[in-house]
Amino acid sequence: MFEQLLSIIKSNEFKEKLNELNDNFFNLKQEIHIRNLLVELFNQKHKEQGERAIAEYRVPNKKAPNKNIRIDLALVNNNEKALIELKYLFPNDPQIEKESLKNYFIERTECNYLIAIICNGNRHIRDAYEHNWGIETIFSGRYSEDSQWKEVLEKQFNSLESENKYLKPITIEKPFETTYHFFILERK
Repeated sequence: MFEQLLSIIKSNEFKEKLNELNDNFFNLKQEIHIRNLLVELFNQKHKEQGERAIAEYRVPNKKAPNKNIRIDLALVNNNEKALIELKYLFPNDPQIEKESLKNYFIERTECNYLIAIICNGNRHIRDAYEHNWGIETIFSGRYSEDSQWKEVLEKQFNSLESENKYLKPITIEKPFETTYHFFILERK
């Protein structure tokens, strides 16, 4: 089922919807918006075959048996579950340097996958667009013009005993050019 989700992320339909999403919500971290879009697209394509994407899926907490924890996204059918955590960051987020994604994946043993979505673009273009609309976010300050952040993430992920993938980046145009990088960790 997870491969079906990756196929959706690689699709032109997802790119078009991501373009609309960014045009409407450029001033927000988009983790929940992207998760909801993935749920909608997965269910449109696979619900009739007995597979379903579910947001905010609850599972027993392995560390505190009397409590449940929330998993961002689950892909389920009668035989299996793929439990997925999503993280949305920018290249210069302090969490990348602190190895927060790597540590999160190590500690969050309830999930099978981590999808790290890294959003990047041109700081000056974003600042000008925000200024035009009278808003100011911290996002442009977290953009990066070099690829050092990507090398740092790849090094962290390669040090884990897990499968990792880097999908072809998705660049959209609305309301300004923005590139989304998808890093995938799969627990062995």
